[in-house]
Amino acid sequence: MMKWVKIREQYPDKFILLGDIVEEKITDTKFRILEGSIVKVSDNPKEIRKAYRDYKRKGVNVIYALPGTPNDFIVENVYFAGILK
Repeated sequence: MMKWVKIREQYPDKFILLGDIVEEKITDTKFRILEGSIVKVSDNPKEIRKAYRDYKRKGVNVIYALPGTPNDFIVENVYFAGILK
């Protein structure tokens, strides 16, 4: 388990898949990622997305960060609504 700021310092330009996430609630829909365990690090976005989907299918709570994700890693859960035609 590492602090997010340390993870970003160690892998500044990488895609990072995190598990065992510790988050801080900001609002009902926004959370700040404080720390987590590194599951996978890659230069390849397709590789990270595939690993993300594989872990999610197994019921593991993971999240991935893009190379440009800032030190203040805030996630917003957005409600998806379908459109009826």
